[in-house]
Amino acid sequence: MTAMALSPLLRGYIETTEKKIGSNVVQELTVPCISNFLSQKAEIQHSLSSMPLEKRLKTVSDVGKVWDEMLADGRLNDLRESLYRSTGYSLQMIDLELSLVRSALNGDHIRRNIETALPCNIKCLESFVDFGDGEETRCLPAGPVFIISSGNSLIPPLIPTTISLVTGNLTLLRPSLSNYAGVYAIYKIIDGLGTEEADLLARALAISYFSHDSPAFPYLLSEAPLGVINFWGGEPARTEISKYVHKNPFHPRFYINGPLTGFAIIDEGSASESAAMALAKNIVLYDQQLCSSPTQAAFVGSMEGASEFAKKVCASLSSVGQSIPMKTTEGSAYVLESARRFLRFKGSTVFQSNDPSNAWTVVLSKGKSPLDDVISALPEFNIYNRRRFIEISVISNYEDAVDLIKALPSRRAYRGIDKVQSVGLAVGETARKSLLECLAAAGVFRILPLEDMFMRSAAEPYDGIGIPSMFTYFVYAREKPILG
Repeated sequence: MTAMALSPLLRGYIETTEKKIGSNVVQELTVPCISNFLSQKAEIQHSLSSMPLEKRLKTVSDVGKVWDEMLADGRLNDLRESLYRSTGYSLQMIDLELSLVRSALNGDHIRRNIETALPCNIKCLESFVDFGDGEETRCLPAGPVFIISSGNSLIPPLIPTTISLVTGNLTLLRPSLSNYAGVYAIYKIIDGLGTEEADLLARALAISYFSHDSPAFPYLLSEAPLGVINFWGGEPARTEISKYVHKNPFHPRFYINGPLTGFAIIDEGSASESAAMALAKNIVLYDQQLCSSPTQAAFVGSMEGASEFAKKVCASLSSVGQSIPMKTTEGSAYVLESARRFLRFKGSTVFQSNDPSNAWTVVLSKGKSPLDDVISALPEFNIYNRRRFIEISVISNYEDAVDLIKALPSRRAYRGIDKVQSVGLAVGETARKSLLECLAAAGVFRILPLEDMFMRSAAEPYDGIGIPSMFTYFVYAREKPILG
């Protein structure tokens, strides 16, 4: 990987420590610098939360507009190449990421998300709002907010960071090394907008990477006067970070967005070519590294019907995957081929591509899945290393599909996954209605059409919680005594 120089983004006093991490030279913010930034909490959060919400939203939308202009005239070409090297995704996938930034920064979308999450008129983000009988409420920032992001995707860090800023919080973001350059480039645009609102938002934001042995990282978690810590990721970092947070004398709220996955349910009556194409698209996008990506599927029907559907999925994977090539190594190709042989030995039907740039695998199993046994023999074939790989379990009823979803977190093949986040459906309407309550009771957060499992409505909560409610609190005021 080509070396990158990662500098922090911060207005005003900056003091850093240089560190070599892999091939990257990282400038980390120091404890005194962070302490100085956090000391501005009262002034900046008061100013931001007094600013009309529409001005905050317009500033964010303007960032998205400038981003699209930069994308169109080629000013992001170097960044595109940098993200291609750092994330491991194909250039086609990076192009999709860059094109989605403006949507993530759409002011109308953010407004709708806030309206869904907050149980009253969103004007309460600017001033007290009367909701009847002399009772009023005001929504205020709960920050400073420290967001610890992870993963290769560029979009997920934008959502909590932008909502934190819009809801008036002093915000410190630690991106991952792989998406740092992209996140930095997006928020750097605020500096060039030249408005009072943009100036205030720029002062409210700091971005820095912190290595696990950085003195600033434990300071932020266990000593800093934070209001909210939002961690995205899994073990062992989750447990280690939790230990530090519990020592913090300021008792910040601690929200964890843990590792999740997706699941698809298809029935024989809905197993069309369009359903196969829908499943294939969601498998290829981000090589199944999204929390919504289907990594297992259930086919409700006969083995013959499942076999016909699997062939359609294979054809769609060949078509879709050809336009979005994947990166493979000699080692990963060897492990994949060993896993395929093991699955055949265990009685599963295995369909495969031998194209290293589109190495998809579709496994058809009936009865107990042999995938856990494969992991026992090949632990490196874990969920994070299975790319463009789907096992379709053939079952006789929808209840069995729900049972598969409930059992997934305890399976060896899904170690590290908390549970199923998203279920994509290609079933009849009667089955869909009966599945809704069962899937909700199974702990699923999202139930969607199979076609666009990866897409999020602006109104959606994130993993069961509205992000604006994570970063705010309500003040209640009453004019009249209750006991009159």
